[in-house]
Order: sequence, then C-alpha cells, then structure tokens
Amino acid sequence: MADSYLERVAGELADLALEDAKANEDENIVDTIGEILGSSSQTLQEAFLTAVRVRRAEARARKLLAERAGKKTRVKSRLLSDGEQTKACAKPIEMGGKAPEAAAPEAPAAPQSQEDAAFADALSSLDEFLQSEDTDDTPPPGIQPARPSRG
Repeated sequence: MADSYLERVAGELADLALEDAKANEDENIVDTIGEILGSSSQTLQEAFLTAVRVRRAEARARKLLAERAGKKTRVKSRLLSDGEQTKACAKPIEMGGKAPEAAAPEAPAAPQSQEDAAFADALSSLDEFLQSEDTDDTPPPGIQPARPSRG
C-alpha cells in the first residue's frame, strides 16, 4: 500500500512540476521540488525524479515516432496515476507534418507498468545516443596504467 501511495504522490507531483516548468519556462522547479522531497524522504525524491524522467522520455519517444511517421500527431503522456489519465502538460503538443485524412479514435490507455516505464526510459537513452552527432572518428586511446602494477 505504501508503494502505491508513494508512486501516486510522486506521479502527481511530477505532472504538476512539468506543467509549471513549461508554463513558467523554468526547469529549476523540478530540482527544487526534488530537494524538498529529499529532505524528508529519499525514496519519495527518487520516485519523483524517476516519474519526471519517464514522462520526459515518453514525450520525446512519441515526438520522434510522430516525426518518423510524418504525421501531425498530438504528443501526450499515457501514464496513469490513481486510475485516471494524466497529462504532462495542459495542452497536447502539436507536431508538424500532414494531418491524416481519417483519424481513428484513440483507444483508452491501459496503466503503464514499471517495466514499460523502464523500457520508455531506455528508449529515450537510445534516442539521445542516436541523435548525438559524434564527428570525432579517432579511436579512443588505449587504457594503460600510469605505472606497472607488478614490478
């Protein structure tokens, strides 16, 4: 019971913090709230920061998929907290591209498991890696100890 309450509180605070950060264009609010939570409960702080990362990763993944499909799509979180759908921001983000001629109605979203959230976070990390442009083609230097370990 404590874990579900903790996750629900962390998720709700993450939604509110992300909405506030977008509305006020101040990303420091997430860190500030994290510090406040950490002063009383490190577990709650970690759950909050994880919820923020998962929501941001999901939005980036949906944006990338929408861009690859070349369709005008709304990017919104499908994470659920407390049995009701929550949105990471007040208004869904409109993506560029052509609008589909006959849009099918969206099916209701099912709750996302921790495994799915971890997968979304891994997908985000992979996306960031693939998006980075590493122009340095030189191989990394070999690893050698500063001095031999055995005489």
